[in-house]
Amino acid sequence: MAYSRDLHVGGWKLKGHLLENERLLLQVEVRNSIWVNIVVEQQSACTPHSEGSWRTLLFDWFLGRNQQPAPDAKASETLLLEVLRSCDERYQHVLPQFGSILFLANVDAHGRPTVVEEADATIIDALPTAEALFGNQAVSLPIIPKSELRVQAFNGTFFLPQTRPVSYRGKTLVAKGPASAARALDDLREAVYLSSLQSGRPHPHPNLLPPPTALVRLDDDDERICGFLIPFYENGNLDLYAQKLRRADELTPDILWAWFRQLLSATKFLIDSETWHGDIKPDNIVVSSSGAIVLIDMARKYTTTSIASPEVMKAAKERGSLEVPADWPMEAKEKSEVYSIGRTIFFISEGIAMEDIYTNPKSPQASQTSFTDASSTPADLRDLILACVKDDPAQRPSLDDLTRA
Repeated sequence: MAYSRDLHVGGWKLKGHLLENERLLLQVEVRNSIWVNIVVEQQSACTPHSEGSWRTLLFDWFLGRNQQPAPDAKASETLLLEVLRSCDERYQHVLPQFGSILFLANVDAHGRPTVVEEADATIIDALPTAEALFGNQAVSLPIIPKSELRVQAFNGTFFLPQTRPVSYRGKTLVAKGPASAARALDDLREAVYLSSLQSGRPHPHPNLLPPPTALVRLDDDDERICGFLIPFYENGNLDLYAQKLRRADELTPDILWAWFRQLLSATKFLIDSETWHGDIKPDNIVVSSSGAIVLIDMARKYTTTSIASPEVMKAAKERGSLEVPADWPMEAKEKSEVYSIGRTIFFISEGIAMEDIYTNPKSPQASQTSFTDASSTPADLRDLILACVKDDPAQRPSLDDLTRA
């Protein structure tokens, strides 16, 4: 990337950037737990040059449109450090609330930034009411205003910009909202999906995320839904938890096999229910207090290149959308899920961190599944992993085959 990975002040550390709809999103990790986006709006035609120069400076530096002289690069780093310092000072004892985003609104003549916290208007405009979200289905979930939620930070966990661990009436839960305006309806429909997936069952499947606790609305006077509450799993996601066990030399073959079988059970429940997950990967799996895994993130609309099957990648090129096509027959979806299960267990058993995959998407491990003589994966589990990730879906085992293995 175009900046130092060590650019940080206190508990705020710059991790990356993203260009979205003419806006620059500075991706910042806060207290080793949650990520926030600090938005820099593109300079408009009516913005005075003196006011827009810092915007141009940051856009040019991050996006690399021009070969910059050293003074400009230094000025950009200085400004970014001031932004992080301002946030670190403001959020010593609190965190940005759920449903809000940070905007770099201005930089004065002395280089002092103004960072404001407010709802993202582009997302707000795309939010539905509960009735619109659930359609013909009855809305049986309680609905609470987001002002009643207090964001928390937890070491060893990881939360994306629109997902937050929150305190609500003495309980710790997770509030999940839409990642962007374009995804607002799809992300919120996950609440509908979760509510209906295991309805009528006396107990939810132990390896699948249970129905939401509540829906979250904007405020007392605005009934639009901006998120929903789901359980908090203090062990965090499987990616980070497996790394923790590995460092303590506690990641045993028995644990790997247990996770493999639990992931099969959860996926088979979905397939038997005539549905699918579509984005099975280590950071879409959390670990319960008993050490069992729980499959989360059930939007079914997006997938990840490093775990996507070859046929999904081919379909993405043809259709322009990286996801398991909803119109595929269930057998095709099942074989694609099997591929993702193989890749997931490969990453976990080989100690490959997802951050390394995201940071180095062209690395061999990001697209290839292979083992060396020094592999820590049990030999019999290696064989199943390699069977799962065969290029030809017809040669992959079914979930029933894997369950019997």
